[in-house]
Amino acid sequence: MIQQTKGIVLSSIKYAESSIICRIYTESLGLQSYLVNGVRKKKGKNTYYQPLNILDLEVYHKEKSGLQRIKECKIDYQYQEAPFHIYKSSVLLFLAEVLGKCLKEETANAELFHFLEQSLIRFDQKDFDSAFHLHFLVGLSDFLGFCPEENHNNWPFFDLTEGCFCAIRPTHQHFIQEPLITTFAQLLSGQAIAHNKKDLLGVLLDYYALHIEGFGKVQSLEVLQTVLNT
Repeated sequence: MIQQTKGIVLSSIKYAESSIICRIYTESLGLQSYLVNGVRKKKGKNTYYQPLNILDLEVYHKEKSGLQRIKECKIDYQYQEAPFHIYKSSVLLFLAEVLGKCLKEETANAELFHFLEQSLIRFDQKDFDSAFHLHFLVGLSDFLGFCPEENHNNWPFFDLTEGCFCAIRPTHQHFIQEPLITTFAQLLSGQAIAHNKKDLLGVLLDYYALHIEGFGKVQSLEVLQTVLNT
């Protein structure tokens, strides 16, 4: 069956001499893997499948098929700055890897897709915000089902396993306290973040690792921290 859908590229790998296998999170079909034949021989076409490109797709879709095929593909949103801006491109690389670890469902979630699409477009169009990826990860966790509780209550601890602030120190090691907890509460409430961004990112990645099986190490983290120097 031929279907029309938007999609956000997560990753691609070389296949055979001139093809690629591309993982795309689609608006209508959820996460799908596509075999794109001969694309590495077509000048310019290979750039369509760069991480986090937003595409307009016409696809051949077969239920329970591991690899799908693309009939037609074009860029739906043309980035104006992000791929050419060293800070923004580093953030995109990092987020693409994180999304590749998080998005596993082959069922459509239009609200999640729209969150991703609109977040990426705003990131491209606005001035660079060195805390964007932090706010993005908090927002994404809501769609993934483990959004941290925002109600701080001036309690001194945040339990990463339970996703909530607490008055009593947890008996396990997965918690935070001052000097981070106040800034973490500000992040959860959507406030601008000026300090402790490196430590907050570490907390969020630990939080994701506790709630997503097989999350593992984010390889692009070191590059991101080197570029942002945070």
